Amino acid sequence: MTTALPTIVETLIENIKIEQFWWDGVQIKMPFHCIYACIPNPVADDWKVINGVKVPLIKVDRYHIPLWDPFHQDIHNMPKHAIVISHHKGNQFGLFAYPADHIDEPFMMSWSDWLETQSSLQ
Repeated sequence: MTTALPTIVETLIENIKIEQFWWDGVQIKMPFHCIYACIPNPVADDWKVINGVKVPLIKVDRYHIPLWDPFHQDIHNMPKHAIVISHHKGNQFGLFAYPADHIDEPFMMSWSDWLETQSSLQ
């Protein structure tokens, strides 16, 4: 997942905190600044089929947060954790979540090393 920062901010960053979590036997790593919240034992308030995929919706205040399987599979049972991710396009803000069976301890790495790992994934 490439995470662009404004150039003016990027020049101030040496290290970045990386969160790690597991879903369906696969470890997923994500920069801390991308994570809005971690919800333990999430409960689906509704279920929808979106683009042919069964997706639980978690209601938090005024938000309905879709819980997307990062591998684009149906979710049949609720996970132990929901990792809520914030995203924006222009002035529009939104939330979605990834499921997690387990959350590992975060670690620090250099910003340049993080960018290098991401460019090798593309």
